[in-house]
Amino acid sequence: MSWQFFLAWIESHPGLSSWVQAFGSIAAILVAIFIAGRDSRLRRKAENEARRGAVDLAMIAVNDAGMRLAGALHTIEGIGVRRDVMGLIASDLAQSQQHLKEVLSIQGVDSAIYSQIFKARVSVETAAHNFYVLKSAIEPEDFDLQTAKSALEDITSAYDELELMKKKA
Repeated sequence: MSWQFFLAWIESHPGLSSWVQAFGSIAAILVAIFIAGRDSRLRRKAENEARRGAVDLAMIAVNDAGMRLAGALHTIEGIGVRRDVMGLIASDLAQSQQHLKEVLSIQGVDSAIYSQIFKARVSVETAAHNFYVLKSAIEPEDFDLQTAKSALEDITSAYDELELMKKKA
């Protein structure tokens, strides 16, 4: 079959160009829908992966904060009240505050994750402040660890919520 025969056939069917244009337009629309759907799926997948990563990092930071605070309480209950130890504990908890603050700014942190990290950060801040105040207490019997114990409960609660988020993801 030669090109001349093909071109002659096309010229003898004047409505053919309209049909070709119609099919081309439909094909272009279908391709655009496919590309948009694929991009949307890829974006959702990337967002879900970022969220899972954010939950994992949040769990690590919150767990670290809880372990530091639990260790501090264990130390005080074990060796008793010592002003020099209180200052070291408060400094250690300040490091946890910084870790929690850094996790707040990573990609994938949504409002649910943010609220749990913030809850843990406020609890660590409260406990650290408590240890700073207790450091300057006049008598050892003036020490009240209830604030720090409540903060540890809040941190544990935040960790549990993050763990539930991870299971749902």
